[in-house]
Amino acid sequence: MNGLILPQSTVQLLSRVPDAQRHPGLQLDKFSIPGNQMAQKQALDHVCRTSGDSGLLNDLAARRRSLGNTLPGYTAFRATTTSPLALHLARASALENAGICLHPLYGFAYLPGSGLKGMARAYAETIWLPAQSDQKQAWRDIEDVFGWAPHPDRRQQIHDPNHPAEVRRQDDHDPKSPEISASSGNIIFHDAWPESWPKLIVDIVNNHHPEYYQAEPNDNAHPPGDWENPVPVYFLAVPPGVTFTFPLAKRHRDVPDRLVELARDWLLGALCHLGAGAKTATGYGAFRPVEGNAPPPPSQRRLTFETTLELVTPAFLAGANQQAEDCDLRPATLRGLLRWWWRTMHAGFLDVKTLRALEAAIWGDTNSSGAVRILLEPMGDVSPQPYDKRSKANFKDEQKRSHHGIPGEDPRKVTQGLWYASYGMDETSKGQRKQRHYLEPGARWRLRLVARPTRYFANRQDASDPAKARQGRQITAEQALEQAKAALWLLCHFGGVGSKARKGFGSLAADSLTNYTRENCQRSAEQLRQGLGLPNTFQAARAESPSWQQVLGPVEVAFSWPNIWSVLDQVGFAYESAAHLRAHNPSKLALGLPRQIHGPRPHPLPHQNPATHRPPRRLHGPMGGRHASPVHIHIERRDSGWVVRVVAFPAAHLPDLNTSRTFLEEFLRDFGSDLQRRADLSPPSAPPGQGTASPSQRAPSHFTGPALPKPGERVEAVLLEEKTKKGGWKARHVTSNISGPIVNSGEVPADKKAGDIVPLIVQSANEREIAFRWPTAADEQRAQKSQGKPKGGPGGWRPRDR
Repeated sequence: MNGLILPQSTVQLLSRVPDAQRHPGLQLDKFSIPGNQMAQKQALDHVCRTSGDSGLLNDLAARRRSLGNTLPGYTAFRATTTSPLALHLARASALENAGICLHPLYGFAYLPGSGLKGMARAYAETIWLPAQSDQKQAWRDIEDVFGWAPHPDRRQQIHDPNHPAEVRRQDDHDPKSPEISASSGNIIFHDAWPESWPKLIVDIVNNHHPEYYQAEPNDNAHPPGDWENPVPVYFLAVPPGVTFTFPLAKRHRDVPDRLVELARDWLLGALCHLGAGAKTATGYGAFRPVEGNAPPPPSQRRLTFETTLELVTPAFLAGANQQAEDCDLRPATLRGLLRWWWRTMHAGFLDVKTLRALEAAIWGDTNSSGAVRILLEPMGDVSPQPYDKRSKANFKDEQKRSHHGIPGEDPRKVTQGLWYASYGMDETSKGQRKQRHYLEPGARWRLRLVARPTRYFANRQDASDPAKARQGRQITAEQALEQAKAALWLLCHFGGVGSKARKGFGSLAADSLTNYTRENCQRSAEQLRQGLGLPNTFQAARAESPSWQQVLGPVEVAFSWPNIWSVLDQVGFAYESAAHLRAHNPSKLALGLPRQIHGPRPHPLPHQNPATHRPPRRLHGPMGGRHASPVHIHIERRDSGWVVRVVAFPAAHLPDLNTSRTFLEEFLRDFGSDLQRRADLSPPSAPPGQGTASPSQRAPSHFTGPALPKPGERVEAVLLEEKTKKGGWKARHVTSNISGPIVNSGEVPADKKAGDIVPLIVQSANEREIAFRWPTAADEQRAQKSQGKPKGGPGGWRPRDR
C-alpha cells in the first residue's frame, strides 16, 4: 500500500478493508501499484481476492429480466465459457495489458453489448454470408440487423462488383427513391451478465522467443533458439465454467421476428466458432450453449479437425500460480508447442525472416491473427496431485548399485532415476519443501483445430494494411489445417507437455492421427513451401533452430512392465548413467544448459577425495548459460506395455553443430543400449507407499466388459455420492459399471439424490470413464421429433423396477 499515489488518510482507511470486501474495479484501477511482471502478478492476486456480492448480482439480474420482458421481441440465451475469457486487456489502468471488463458500478465481469454486436457481425460477414445462395438479400439482412453508415468502406463495397452491398432507398423497388445513407440497426445487443459472480483468476502467457518474434521484418539475426529467456506476462481472466446470459431485443415492435432469430444465430455462432475477447486464436473466449449444441459453421471456408488427447505419462502442468487449481493443459501451452514442432519441419529450408513470416501466416503475430484456432476442453474431471517423489521410487543403497540402478557405482553418487528425471518438481531448500502438482496418465481433452484461409506476406506489416491485404500469396484452409495436424502428430509422437517434457513426462496420444508418419509431415511442409514459391532446398547454415533434416534417431525401446512410474525411473537411471560416463567433461554442455561439472560444493564432501576434488564449474555456450536440452524422450503406450522413443536435434550453439552431433550420437548409443538392458530386466518391487498401480499407470489391457455406450445414446445411470472437484454430480452406468461426471450438473433437479437411477445422455465413453449429460428440454424436443411422443418418463425412459 505504500506505493499508492493517494492521500495518506485514504491509504490508512483502505488498509483496514480486507481484500474480499473491496470493489474489484477500484482495486484494479485505483489501488494497484504498477511495476515489473512479478509486481503486476501480486497486484492481480489482490484483485482476485475480492469476492463481490452474489446476493446483489442475483437481485440485479432478476430486476433486469423483469425489465427485459417489457421490451419488444426480447429473447435471451445462455452460454458457458469452456476456456478462460480475457476482455479489454489493453484498457487504461495502472497495469500493463492486464485489465479486464468489469461493471463500472458493481464490479463483476461482463461482456459489453457493443463488443457482442461487433463479433456477431464479423461472424455474419465472414462465415454466414459466403454460404448464402442469395448474396444480395443476405447482405440486406446483415445491414437490417446491424445498421449502416456513410463511411468510405461502404461506398467502396457498393462500387465493388464482387460485393453484394447496394444503395439503400426509401422504396427499394424505385431506383429514383431517395437514398437512405445511414440507419440504426433493428436489433439491440444488450450486455451479457454472468449468472453468478465469477471469481477472477490470474493467467499467464510466456513468450519463449522474444527476440525472434519482436525482430524487424528483414531481421535474420535472431532465430527462434532454445536459449532465450521466457518473458512471462500476467493478466486477469474469467475461468472456464462460467455461464453468461445474452439478451437481445427489437428496436421497434414492427421489426420482423426473423431478424431477431438471425441475430441470435450469429451471436451464438460467433461465441462458439470465433470466441469472445482477446487471444481467441490461442483458444481463449470459447463458449458452448447451455441448451442444445453449438451450431455448425455454414461456410466451407473454415475447416475443423477434432481429436481426443490422452495423457500417457504423468504431466507437470501449471499456470500462473503453479498450484493445483491451474494444473491443467492450457490452450496457450499447446499452441506454443505446436509452433515449436511446426518450425522443425521448415527450419533449414527458410532463412529466419522467411520462417517468421510463414509462421505468422499460419499461427499469427501482432499484425494479424493466425489461420489456425485451438479449442481445448477437458473431458471429465481432472484431479491434480502433489508430487511426492519418494512414494514413487526410493531405492536403498544396494538397489542403487544393482542392475536396476547404476551397477557398480557408489550409491552416494547415484540419484534415484525418477528423481534425476524430475529434478525440481519435489525439492527442499532451506527447510522449505516445494512440490509441483501433476496429472495422472489417463487425463483427456477434446481438441478442435479450426482453420481458415490466410495469406503469406514477406513483410508481415502488409497483412494489416487494407490496401495490400489481397496482395499476399494465398494459403487455403486445407493447407493451414494440414500444417497444424502435422505439428500435432510430431508433438504426440516425439514430444510432451509441461515441465520435464523432454525427460519423458507429459507424453500425449491423439486418437485421430493414426495414418500420419514423419514422411507425411515433411511432405506437407515441402508442398506448402513449393506452392508459395519459397526455397525448398535444405541448407545447414540456415538451421539455427532444430530441424528434422538433422535429427538423430529415433531410438526405440519396448518395456513390458506394468507401471509407468517404474519405466520413468529406469529412463532417469539410463540418462544419468550415460551422463556419468562423461563426468567432469565440459562437452556435457551438449545436453543443454544450465549445467555444471565438478563440485558439487566448493569444498569436498565426506566421500570425495580432497586431492582430486575440484570446485564446481558452471558451463556456458556461445549464447550464454541457458539452452533447452536437444534430447526429446517420448513414451507411447502399446498393448504389451510401453515404448520409449528418443530423438535428438544437434544444436548449432551447443557449442557448434559438428561437436553437438558427435556428442549426441555417442550419447544416444550409450543411452539406448543401457535402456534396452533395463527393459530386459524384471520390474523392481514397488517402493513403500506406492502399492498397486492405478489403471491409468498400468500397461493397457483389452476391455472385456459389456459394450460401451455410444455418444448421444440414452442410458440408465446411478447418481453417486462422490462429486467432481467443482462440486458437480457423478454417475455410474448401470450396464458397464463405469462412472464419470455429469457435465451439465446444474441441470440436475434439486430433488435428485445419490442412489437414484436416472436417464442420462452419453457425452463420451472409454474404458475408464463415461461422461454424461442430463437431458434438457431441447433434448426432449429432438427425441419427440425423431421417435414420436414418448411413453413413460423423459425421452421415453421408464424407471426400472427396484
